[in-house]
Amino acid sequence: MTTPLSRKIVYGTEPSQYGVLRLPSGDGPFPVVVMIHGGWWAAMWDDTAVQPLIADLVEQGYAVWSIEYRRVGEAGGGWPGTFEDVARAVDLAAELDAPLDISRVAVVGHSAGGHLATWTAHRAGLADGVVGARPAVRLVGAVSIAGVLDLVSADNARLGTELADLDGEPPRGAPGPSEPGAWPIVAAGVGNGMTRLLLGASAVEDPGLYAVTSPVEMADGGVPVLAIHGAADEVVPAEFSRTYAKTHALAEFVESPDGDHFSVIEPDGHAWTVARKWLGEKLS
Repeated sequence: MTTPLSRKIVYGTEPSQYGVLRLPSGDGPFPVVVMIHGGWWAAMWDDTAVQPLIADLVEQGYAVWSIEYRRVGEAGGGWPGTFEDVARAVDLAAELDAPLDISRVAVVGHSAGGHLATWTAHRAGLADGVVGARPAVRLVGAVSIAGVLDLVSADNARLGTELADLDGEPPRGAPGPSEPGAWPIVAAGVGNGMTRLLLGASAVEDPGLYAVTSPVEMADGGVPVLAIHGAADEVVPAEFSRTYAKTHALAEFVESPDGDHFSVIEPDGHAWTVARKWLGEKLS
């Protein structure tokens, strides 16, 4: 029986609890890249922005498991649902009915997805009983592109409040919303920033929660992480990725010259060229 080159796989009962598995040509088993899209952890964006990266990875011979997950603005989104879904979807890679090499799995994410991808790299360092603990899949690496890796600083800066303006000018290269109906829900609650809306508390109110959700604060998970950030990122400060790499021995920071928040996911650009090479080394 021939495995379809692309298929949707549901892992829960909610509309956003699914992923799309794309396979390259050939018999496999294929190394796997789990793709986690960004969009401020908000329900109005899907994986449109990272589709060119997915296509490039498949062309390079990787199976790509692009996951959706409950996000802010829909039932169950935020803490803990968003994190439960990401952990569950990544672990599901070990159970998918496809010719996959589960000894070679990496995670890639952009923006808020970069945060979640890096969070998955630290799951093995979480204590029993904490959301995400005891991962079923051992990752060989994680790539964060323009990731929100310091949630404490993001909360202090109240990043994402611009989403309160439904008519605001989007960043250069940003895709339009895939679910515009969710935007008013997000806009109504984002006055203190998206991090607080995601977690339901500030870093001052619940430092313990930030300790298990903010990669800068988290215990080591034993997974190498490449944190790439554009020097000209106007949405998420590059300092977040730089600080993260300074605090974790297995992390490497690469600054993409002149890169802004969306140019770093152009498949022929500097950032993705670096990421592609790094992934090739980890997944070889």
